[in-house]
Amino acid sequence: MTTNAKGIVFIVDISGYSKFINQIDASNGIRIISRLFHSIIDQNHLEFKISEIEGDAILFYRFGAPVSSKEILSQFKAMLSSFEQQIKDLQTSYPIVSGLGLKAIVHYGKMSEYAIQNFYKLFGRILVDAHRLLKNNIPENTYVLITKEYMDSLKESGIKNTISCGYQQCELYDVGSLCYTYFPFKTEEQLSKNLKVA
Repeated sequence: MTTNAKGIVFIVDISGYSKFINQIDASNGIRIISRLFHSIIDQNHLEFKISEIEGDAILFYRFGAPVSSKEILSQFKAMLSSFEQQIKDLQTSYPIVSGLGLKAIVHYGKMSEYAIQNFYKLFGRILVDAHRLLKNNIPENTYVLITKEYMDSLKESGIKNTISCGYQQCELYDVGSLCYTYFPFKTEEQLSKNLKVA
């Protein structure tokens, strides 16, 4: 058990999930979502622990110092690539999967880990903030959102932020104002469309 220690919360969320479950039967839906979750977890190169799998999201976490924003974006890119390959494989039999996408929320702060029987749960304000940020005004479907607290922690740890292509904004929630930088990712489908236009 770890109490009140600093660490990373990394939530990977499947977008379009609500529409998906309303348009598919349970047995096929479970089979598809299981394959998609496996594709994400198999690419967990930064060795995050998993606290929860919540319907459409995986709550990854890890105690200790933050990792560079470049490593975070590379981690997401690997997960996205694996996820998109599964979408491509499933699309012929289940065209509905084309409406599913991927996004991630990355936060840093104090949290506690505690056990309930064989399960490990997390406690702390950091989790409330991260979950609020899943509902945001980002005009993209596929992105990584990194909070100001995470970016500040990189400076405090002496880790240089070599990524400068993000967009900064703040939003007001019931917990107060939350500021972040988001990094849009183009899916392979979007890239191929852009190449055809060009």
